[in-house]
Amino acid sequence: MDPVVLYDWANPQQRLFAKLTKLLRRRSDLDHRFRAYHSRYHMELALQRRAVKKELDAALSYGCISPFTFDRWQRTIRWHYSDHPLCTIGSLAAGGRFNVGRNIDPSVFPPFSAFYAAVDKDTALQEALGQDTFGSGLDARELALASSHSIVMFSVKGKLDHVLDLRDPKSIQEFVDVIKGFKLSRGLAREAARLPVVTPSVVKTVKQLLGSLLNPNWRHVPTLCEIPANSQIFGQIVAQAKIEGILYPSKLTERDCLAIFPCNFVGGSSFIELDDPAPMTLVGPKRIDATNWEACERSAADVEHSPLRRSAISSPAQTQLTTVAGSSPAGRPK
Repeated sequence: MDPVVLYDWANPQQRLFAKLTKLLRRRSDLDHRFRAYHSRYHMELALQRRAVKKELDAALSYGCISPFTFDRWQRTIRWHYSDHPLCTIGSLAAGGRFNVGRNIDPSVFPPFSAFYAAVDKDTALQEALGQDTFGSGLDARELALASSHSIVMFSVKGKLDHVLDLRDPKSIQEFVDVIKGFKLSRGLAREAARLPVVTPSVVKTVKQLLGSLLNPNWRHVPTLCEIPANSQIFGQIVAQAKIEGILYPSKLTERDCLAIFPCNFVGGSSFIELDDPAPMTLVGPKRIDATNWEACERSAADVEHSPLRRSAISSPAQTQLTTVAGSSPAGRPK
């Protein structure tokens, strides 16, 4: 197994995951030491990341695309959220690849949301429903099509001021150059020798980092260890660097996906907008930008009678309409 950048975790193969899960459930003493070990692993590296935060922020900014525009991309959400399709509340339940959810102790790991979209419908569907194939006997596409969840798909467009492009290995080379010098304590290695884990280590190459971030079995970590997966912690680092999104290839279709952090729209020109005419039943906003990004993290009921329901920044079409039919600055009709 390749070393990981933030903490160790169980072998990603499904059969070993199942074996380890069964073992930990049967032995509560081992389960306690297993979780304590991973918490210590996480903390040792978290302290080192904190000491070089400015360097990490600069390294990530260097690898960004600026700006990045997208059109006719697809978003898959549960039917429950269909009257507010631009909300990110769903990502807070169990978390997504690049955001931490409430399924992990929020007093230790504060949750943060993300808006996910993909370049086509097949990718959006598999990313949303085809990730967990454990014990199903189906591949990702079959699992997505066989899902009993009621879902809705929307076409979206937008512009992001800064996007970290994981499709290009060079985008994270400087980040790796900073973290590859991190050190782990001898005590951690001694504890690992007494547990069903590999020897603790940190990432030394871009290939290792990408393998960790795009691992299809990333949910094993929060399930077994009650700490965020590597990709979730990386998403937190990117979001805290004030970068608006992460562009990455789907491990299921190899097509492009986006994880967007609307909280970073403040002070910029980034936006997300529904491509098609909205239905009469739409409650949430059709557009999210710097002026109403908080609507993403609120329910349809919360935004229905709120100013957040409308963006204060006009789209080009709205601007043209105002110019033609609006009032002059002095209040007199043109």
